[in-house]
Formats: sequence, structure tokens, C-alpha cells
Amino acid sequence: MPRLSATHTPSVVNKSSALPNTRSKPNCNHPIMAKEMPTASCEVMDTTADSKGEPTNLCVFSAPMKAHERIKRTAEYAEDPAGYLQKALGKETFESRRPVLSLPGTVDMDAYGTGEHRQHFEQHIASFLGKQHGLFFVTGIQAQLAALKTHADRAGQTKVAWHLSCHLEWAEARSFETLYGLERLLLGSAPETMPTVDEIKRILGLPKEERPAAILLEIPNRVLGCQTYTFEELEEISSACREAGVVLHMDGARLWEIEPYYQAMSGKSFADLTALFDSVYVSFYKGVGGATGAMLVTDDESLIDEARLWQHRAGGRAFTLGYEVIDDERGFNENIGTFARKRDKMIEVVDAVKAATAGYKSMGGSKIVNFEPDRPTCCQILTGFDGFTEEQLMDARDRVQAKTNVRIFDLLRPKEAVHVEANEDVQEGDNLNGSVDQKRHFKEWMIMSVTEKIETRVFVDAYVGLCKELVGKAS
Repeated sequence: MPRLSATHTPSVVNKSSALPNTRSKPNCNHPIMAKEMPTASCEVMDTTADSKGEPTNLCVFSAPMKAHERIKRTAEYAEDPAGYLQKALGKETFESRRPVLSLPGTVDMDAYGTGEHRQHFEQHIASFLGKQHGLFFVTGIQAQLAALKTHADRAGQTKVAWHLSCHLEWAEARSFETLYGLERLLLGSAPETMPTVDEIKRILGLPKEERPAAILLEIPNRVLGCQTYTFEELEEISSACREAGVVLHMDGARLWEIEPYYQAMSGKSFADLTALFDSVYVSFYKGVGGATGAMLVTDDESLIDEARLWQHRAGGRAFTLGYEVIDDERGFNENIGTFARKRDKMIEVVDAVKAATAGYKSMGGSKIVNFEPDRPTCCQILTGFDGFTEEQLMDARDRVQAKTNVRIFDLLRPKEAVHVEANEDVQEGDNLNGSVDQKRHFKEWMIMSVTEKIETRVFVDAYVGLCKELVGKAS
């Protein structure tokens, strides 16, 4: 398997980055805002055709359920977790997964963070990920900033380091700076490629007073199509951080999804991965399918104590987060153990679509359909469409749907040029977005429980149909 992280590029003017202006207002049409607006408003609808003629939707991020159905599901789980799971998973699957499931003795509503069920869930997730301690947060923003602020205070240093594609950089209204007083160093040399090991070592080699207190790596990198590092690269980065006295923190928002890649490539588990990091954040509302919430896990109990204080300061110490904890545990229990299968399905679909559409080219000679990365690392990926305007693509999509009752996508996002070098300091008013390429668009999507059931030929036929509509219309 070739290395997935890109090679070093000294100075870059990118022509197709998915990165936004770090000072810009949220924009649901922007490529990397899909999950922030939230996803449900962008790409969620029924995924399988029914008796009413609803289309089969190939691009969703959440199971199609109404609010009362979601609440009822959570209540059923709270009343009898084991009984609910036996019914949802089937008794055989339930028994085979029992060792990894979080099965509480009591389901109660926590009060200001205390409660038997919440503490059971926190400990289960921490242990499952190979760490000793966990703390539940209502959002990942609070979880990560609590950890980074604590790491920085301990080091007596305000600098932390991450890549330009980092969630803290483009989706959090610069809360790291305005609320937590942190400065950031940018890792890497190009917006569209992950920082190389050598580039990270270069930061670690700065004089001690200039080094960051912590380095944040997103594993995998959502903005870059879920590209990730090899396990060997992560080992090298982790070792270099420890030698330099710099904390290594993981943004593991999609850690659940990427673990099968490390199992397949290196035989490594969740615990093997997290052992390389001092602190790890995971999310519960994405692939796991919980209501909302996140958790910070670590072996350092004092880090949890200090993070709990920052949680309180940030308004995250709610009277109760019982509903969120209950539904997140349900989502974890229903979905853990499914991501290797979903990854295999994504690889199968991508390989089949690439083979079937390879001969369809735009007027400029580029392939109409392409994927980022070229081979999926997990069950989530970016699909690009080259050579046509958004209107042309939408019209072709609608014609395919009219003929087949299959909807390939809802929203498309334009590719935007980013003009920045990673060592530049982004200031107020700076415009990272260059001109939008009106004939390059993409969508972000994943294989989830509902789309996993769709036959691969349905994906292939839909994409081939789209290409035929585009080529025919263009000619």
C-alpha cells in the first residue's frame, strides 16, 4: 500500500483546495461546512425507494428518522439496553459483540456530570480506546480546546500547532484565540496535503521557547477525503514529539471509521493507535450515530480534572446531559464492529464506479468522475466531478433520477483555490479563498447502515447514467 500522506511541497499556490477563509462566515455551500450547518440540512433524506416512490439516495449522513422516532428509540434503549440491542442487532450479533459493548447496570440522568450511567459510559469508552480516564462533553469543540488549553498552560506556552485544514482553524470562529488565548503554528507546506513527518519534525526542532506546547493531528483528515498517516509514520511522529517534550493530541472525530484501515494495513487496534497520543477526542454523532456529544480520553487523570474545570468555564457543565449520554451509548453499541464492513463496501463501490466511468471524459479531457483519495481509507470519501458547471451537474442528476428513481447527490460544493503558504500567519481580513473553479465540484459522502444495503450496481448504473447525460448534453 503506498504512503497516503503527500510529499513535501516547498511553496504552494493550490488550485483546488477545500479550505475556506478562516475568518469567513459559515456557508453551507462551502466544501468543508457539510457537517457544521448541520448535515441534516444538507444531505439527509430517505435512502431507499418505498411504495410512495421516494428515491433511493446514495449520499446521506444520517438515518432518515423524524424527531419523535429518534426520541422513542432512545427511550426504548434507556428502558432495557440489552433487550433493545438484542432486537436491533439480532441475538447472535449481540452475543458476539458483547465484550465490546457498553452495557450499563443502571440508566440514570446525570446531575452536573455525576451519575452512575454517565461514569460507566466514560470509563467504558476510555478502556475500549486503551486509556484509563474519559470525560464526556456536549461538543467536540469544548473537548479539544479544554485539552489543548490545559496542555498549553502546563507547558507555560500559548502556541499549539495544526494543519490549515484543522477544524479549529476554519469552523470554530477562532475560539482558540479569542476565548482561550492560544496561538497557532501551521504545520505543513500545502493546504491540500497533510504535513509530512519531516515537516512536523522541523517544527519540533525549533528552539524550545518557540516550540508549540502541543501538536494536533486529525486521524483521518476529513477535509482531505479521510487521508491518513501509516501506523509507522504515526510511531515516528509520536517518538519525535516525546523527545521534544511536545504533547501529541488526536482529533479522532472519525477514529471509529479509520481503525479498520490500520487493522488491514498493520494489524493495529484502537488501543495501538491511541497509545501514540497523550490525549484523544472522539465524536459520537457522526459515524456512530448518537444524538450529539464527544469524549476526551487520556491516561492522565489530572488532565481530566483540569479539562473538567475548562468545561465548566465554557458553559459545558449542564445540569444534565443524560439524553445525550444515553443515545450516544446506544449509537456506539449499535455501530461498533460495523466499520470494517462499511469500509469494504466503500472500496467495492469506488473501484466499480471508477472502472465503469473511466472512459467518460469532459471536453477538456479530464475524467468526469474522480475520488479523493483515489482509494478509500475508510467508509467516507470525496467524489469530484470535473468539466461541468453546477447547473449542468444538477440537471443531469435530475434526469438520472427521473429515469431510475436514484438520487446521486443533493448538494455539490465548488473547488476553490487557496493561496497561502503554511508558515504564513493568517490575519484578519486575509482571503484564503481564490477564484472558484466553476467546472470542478465535489460531494462528501459515506457508507452508513442504510446505504450499505444498496447494491453496488445501483451506484455504478447511476454514475454511468450521470456521465452519459453530461456527455450527451455537452455534445
